[in-house]
Amino acid sequence: MSDDNKSLTAKYKIQTPKSLDMKDTIMVIEDQQDLKLIVAHQLQKTGFVPPKHAQNGLEAVQIIKEQKLKVSAYICDMEMPSMGGLDFLAELRESQELDRAPFCLTMDNVSKEKLMLAVENGVDEVLVKPFTLGDIVPKLRAAFAKFHNPNNPERVYELAKGLLRQEKLDLAAQVYSDLAAAAPKAARPSVGLARIEIKKKNNELALKYLEEAEAKNPNYVHLYVERAQIYAADNLWDQSIASFQKAIELSPLNALRYKAAADLLFKVRRFEDACGLLELAIKHKLEFPDLFHYLSQAKFALKDYKSAQKYIRQALAASPENVDYLNQLGICLKETDQADEAVKVYNQVIKSDPNNRSALYNKAILMNF
Repeated sequence: MSDDNKSLTAKYKIQTPKSLDMKDTIMVIEDQQDLKLIVAHQLQKTGFVPPKHAQNGLEAVQIIKEQKLKVSAYICDMEMPSMGGLDFLAELRESQELDRAPFCLTMDNVSKEKLMLAVENGVDEVLVKPFTLGDIVPKLRAAFAKFHNPNNPERVYELAKGLLRQEKLDLAAQVYSDLAAAAPKAARPSVGLARIEIKKKNNELALKYLEEAEAKNPNYVHLYVERAQIYAADNLWDQSIASFQKAIELSPLNALRYKAAADLLFKVRRFEDACGLLELAIKHKLEFPDLFHYLSQAKFALKDYKSAQKYIRQALAASPENVDYLNQLGICLKETDQADEAVKVYNQVIKSDPNNRSALYNKAILMNF
């Protein structure tokens, strides 16, 4: 298999950089603030530009998308709230909006099982806590060397993903087909081919590729994500929800699974179904501000204003200045006949965002009663 990957690297003329450039963007993803600062300080002390930071995988995804970052290497903790290191790595591998790059995973309480899990998930290097300052850069360079090894299929997958993003569908299909031939038991190329057919609006063939992927690896999370999206596009909502449930079952601590499901279900006003999926996150002890915001919106749509207010207050406890959350609290207070309190909330929104139309409109309505 390694020789096949090397030949694909040569076939598609994938260039191999010699070393990590100190001007390249590095992202440090760590929920312990002191440790994050120590790693950043050591990188800068060694000559690297100041790295980007994130508290968890979910925040990292948001930062990369919002800032359109081109990240050259990651140092990421394994266990974090909202999204841990392995789920984040899976998103880097699969999302067309993200780039896979050299990935160094930090972990504590190391065990054989944890190390095997890291290897199985495609981690390039592991940095075991507590580590010394002198360990950081060598491990990062080792991850860089491993990722850019011509035998590494990740670089070919990144090529295919990039071609798909550029709408060069025939060439992307050729690359995924070559990857499938190099690794006949792998589900990932079949999922890639399914994504191409989705782009072509050929959902029937896309579903066949996903069936093929499931036969190869029934635990491949993203085949169920793609299947859920196809069923949603075809208005087959029961099948879509079942596919989302399967993806959540396989990856219960990945906040993006719940957000994607809620976004689709909200569009077709399936608020009760959305609540059912979102409450699975709480069952798995996964809590993040947007989860409570989604739940508040769903409960509000179902006219359960008491629950809607409870959930939005939980979101605000984590992010008290969030204008969207404050507006949601305002409408909850308005619907429960707490007009004076609602006006106070809208005044808070207007103070930070004087042109906020929602707050201005709702306050005006309340003031006219």
